[in-house]
This record gives sequence, structure tokens and C-alpha cells, in this order.
Amino acid sequence: MVQQTYRQLSTPPIDPLRRTTVCFDGGNRTIQWINPQGLVCQIPSFIKVINRQWEDVPNSSPASVVIDFEGETFVLGQLAKDLGGTPIFEQNKTALAKKLVFAAIEPNPGQSAVRIDTLIAALPSSRNADTAYLKAIEGTHDYTRNGQACIATIRTVKPIDETQAAYSLAVQNGYFKSKQNLNGVLDLGGGTSILRLYSTAGSLMREADQILPGTADLARMIASRVTRDLSGSPDLSLIMDGIEDSSLEIGTTGYSFKPVFEGAVAEWLDVIKGQVKTRWAKWMPSLGEVLIIGGSAPLARPLELATAGRFKLAPDSQTISIRGMAL
Repeated sequence: MVQQTYRQLSTPPIDPLRRTTVCFDGGNRTIQWINPQGLVCQIPSFIKVINRQWEDVPNSSPASVVIDFEGETFVLGQLAKDLGGTPIFEQNKTALAKKLVFAAIEPNPGQSAVRIDTLIAALPSSRNADTAYLKAIEGTHDYTRNGQACIATIRTVKPIDETQAAYSLAVQNGYFKSKQNLNGVLDLGGGTSILRLYSTAGSLMREADQILPGTADLARMIASRVTRDLSGSPDLSLIMDGIEDSSLEIGTTGYSFKPVFEGAVAEWLDVIKGQVKTRWAKWMPSLGEVLIIGGSAPLARPLELATAGRFKLAPDSQTISIRGMAL
């Protein structure tokens, strides 16, 4: 489990059972949250439901969370991946939110119960009807987290639009050169990427929203180029792992897709650039900068160079959203 500190924004509450705010982002490649100690935690976005009739309930492990809730046992993170679980980018992550969010719902140290005033969760759209999946988390729940029996009462679930928290943090830290222009955020995700534009007053301009190819599409491009060398189509999640860890290899097979990688990335970015140019034509004359975030942001370095920094990588691009949610 990767952990990073963030600036404590307020003094801890006197009530040991209370957490005023819990931040959660169930991304397509990593599940992220801020724990009671104020650390950013992230685990691989995989889920494995355990059938207790013939499968043993696994012990918790680093970069994993084991949950027992409403008569069902499921594993999130690296252990879910090891056990042959399903990557989140292949499913409706909003529909899974009621399960994924339990990675973030943990009591303060030394406690077995927690009262959460507000659970903030990032969604593709905070106005989507699917937010009902998150609203179902409100109330009191008995569950077991990593072997510890817990009771959680969640007063309010507040969905926010993906990119909103990153934009707010960028404005606060002066990442955009000027507030007099329209500025945007490009979140390069696993299943899909999302591009959003914000007005000079900081309002989300929903008319400009674009859903763009994610790294799963890049993995498909690579797979189509190497299938002839392999016995069958390679697992997309293994290609995405090879991209993320820079090995450019498919799992432990030793097969390298390095010879086709740069060409596939160039084609993938060309598709993104083409869609942006076509759909954002009316806003381009007023566009200032677009901040590139997400775990796949480093892949867009050629886009940063091609636009002379108009599209630019965010500092700490992988965790900027969850850190922004803490504001």
C-alpha cells in the first residue's frame, strides 16, 4: 500500500469516534483514500468476491483490504488481483462503489466504531442517476474490515465530479498561469479518460465535457500488434501493468512489447488530440492551460511538448485528486 502525507487541514476532533470527512476515489487503476492518520493510501483497482462454500477467506495483506459486509466477503487490491479478481476498469465502478468505499471506511486508531459526518466520493458525474449507489451507503452498517469487527455511521455522502478536486488544488497552488482564461483538466484514466473545462470563475462547463480513450484503449492497440506472436490475446491488465511499472513486459512471460509501444502511444495520443481539436474548436481561442492528471499522465509527455506546455503534466499527477478532496 502506498502512503503519502498531506497537510493536516484542521485539528483532530475531540470525539475519538468521529471523523468529520472521509475522502474516497475508486479509480479504474487504483483505489485511493485518506486514512485517519492523514495518509493518502492507494491499492490496485481489483475486486474478488469470495464464495465461502468452496473458497477460504484470505487474510489481509499489504496493498489489500478484506471486507465482510451483508453476508458477502470480498477482497480489494493486490490480493484480489493475485486471486484472479476482476479489474475495476472492466466493470461499472459507480455500481461497485458501495463495496469499494469500504476500503476508506475505517475507525480512528484503537476504535471499533466510527461516525463519519461527510463521505466525499469522486464520480464521473455528480449529477448522474448512478449516485444512488453511493447514497445507499448512508446510515449505520456492521462490517468486518481486515478481520476487525466495525460499526460505521455515515451521515452524508457527497459525490463530486472527477477533476473538480484536482482543479481546486491547482488553482490554490498556482498551477495555472492565469485565471483570466479558461483552464481545463485532462484525467487520463484506465477505462476512459475525461477532459473538462472550467470558466474564469471556476465553474465546471459541462457542455465542454469529453470522454476520451483511456489506457485500456492503449493496451488494446498494443495487444492487436502482438497477438500474432502469442498464443491468444494477452490480458489487457497485464499490458497496463507493464506500462505502469515501465517494464513493457506482459506479466512474467518475459515477452516485451517495447518494439510496438512508442508507435501505439503516438497513435493513442493522436486520437485524443484529434477529438480535442474537433470538439473544443469554439473554446480554443480562449483556452489557457490544461492540467494532465491521473496515473497515466506521464504517457502524455509528448502532448505537453507538442503544445509547448499548453497541456502540461501536474505535479504528483497520480494523487492530486485525492489530495484536492482533502481541501
